[in-house]
Amino acid sequence: MKFILILSAVLLLFTVPAFSALTVEDIEKIRSIIKEEITAVKKETIASETRVKEYVSQEIAKVNIKIEEMDRRLTGEIRSLDKQLDRLFALVMVLVAFVAVVIGIPQIIVAMQRKDIRAQDAKIEALQQEIETRRQERIVRP
Repeated sequence: MKFILILSAVLLLFTVPAFSALTVEDIEKIRSIIKEEITAVKKETIASETRVKEYVSQEIAKVNIKIEEMDRRLTGEIRSLDKQLDRLFALVMVLVAFVAVVIGIPQIIVAMQRKDIRAQDAKIEALQQEIETRRQERIVRP
């Protein structure tokens, strides 16, 4: 460790210090180099931005195409489902009508029969009263 430290100190003693001053020409050269670098960086940035914009535009176009395809497919599926729902609704209506007919017609028939039976009961009652009345008349007028 001491050896490395002594070696470093000796090497530093042998180095020649550089004393220099920048001239106006040197400063102008440095400025021109920096301007060139800045211009190159700006051009690269503009080119990079252009590439990124093109890439983003292409990706947006791809996404739009996929969205349109999905929209078409979903529209078709919705139409298909709508047709199926219409068919199911019609089937339910037919079944409701069938149940109404199956239950309703016998009920109507039973109601009509009861009406006829009531009418017949009323006639029988009237005839029985008439018979009773005539018996009474026979008993009274022998």
